[in-house]
Amino acid sequence: SIKETRNIPVLFGERDVLKTIQLLPGIKSAGEGNSGFYVRGGAADQNLILLDEAPVYNASHLLGFFSTFNSDAIKDIAVYKGGMPAQYGGRLSSVLDIKMNDGNNQDFGLSGGVGLISAKLNAEGPLKKGRSSFLISGRRTYADMFLKLSKDTSVKNSQLYFYDLNTKLNFKLGENDRLFVSGYFGRDKLGYENQFGIDWGNSTGTLRWNHIFNSRLFSNTSLIFSNYNYKVTVKTDAADFQIFSQIRDYNFKEEFQWYLNNRNSIRMGVNSIYHTIRPGEITSSETASIGNLLLQKRYSWENAFYFTNTWKATDRLNLTYGFRLTAFSILGEG
Repeated sequence: SIKETRNIPVLFGERDVLKTIQLLPGIKSAGEGNSGFYVRGGAADQNLILLDEAPVYNASHLLGFFSTFNSDAIKDIAVYKGGMPAQYGGRLSSVLDIKMNDGNNQDFGLSGGVGLISAKLNAEGPLKKGRSSFLISGRRTYADMFLKLSKDTSVKNSQLYFYDLNTKLNFKLGENDRLFVSGYFGRDKLGYENQFGIDWGNSTGTLRWNHIFNSRLFSNTSLIFSNYNYKVTVKTDAADFQIFSQIRDYNFKEEFQWYLNNRNSIRMGVNSIYHTIRPGEITSSETASIGNLLLQKRYSWENAFYFTNTWKATDRLNLTYGFRLTAFSILGEG
């Protein structure tokens, strides 16, 4: 429960989802001050991290000290350390499924706070009372503003900050249809004067349509976008170049949930992801000793079909069984 995180001591006044789950059995921190985590011996990149169904590839700020998830914008967290349900795939170790708040469709609300390193503001309320709502939650560090007070020009012109913005819209289209639109935008910028800089960030977007066929059958249709990239810039007398890398996903998901009877709950669907990867690009000035280098773009198509049933055998025994069929296709040259 997200409420439980409010009772846990935190670093610099920032409640952190990834730090909190590291207190659970079987989950270990990737290092002091690091928001990465290992689950039962798996690697940090073997954890599937989802925010409103969208994969988040680098879930950290400030080189790992904080996660990208603003706790004020989160409604629910589910962690699977083993026996992952068939609707998840693509990772070996664990699943961290995070859902954003839907927003209050009855009353307006405004909250915020100032911590030791960041300030945040959260606004929510109805667009049309009882039928639609919005949520906007933003956070930004302000440590870089104190750099401007320095008399040292090198320090004064340096950059050190991160920001993130969570947004969500929720529409009730009718008695049987609801539409959800959510997005996340976050960025880190670290730089020393104009000589060196690194910045990275994630952006995600989810459009989900929920349709109720009857009291026992409903569907979720989702269009999902995910993008992660980083850029390193070096600009000195000896070198002048820039490094760039990116992964971008377009994702379609169709899922049906069927409550067959009071003992059987069936879940089945398809998932299709188109990956575009730019492994690495180096661009340099004409006078730089390092030449331009462009690694070939990679394209792939990942598809899955899954089916699972949760059978309530007795009042004390549940049995979940199912399957997931996957296919990964490399497209284009190379």
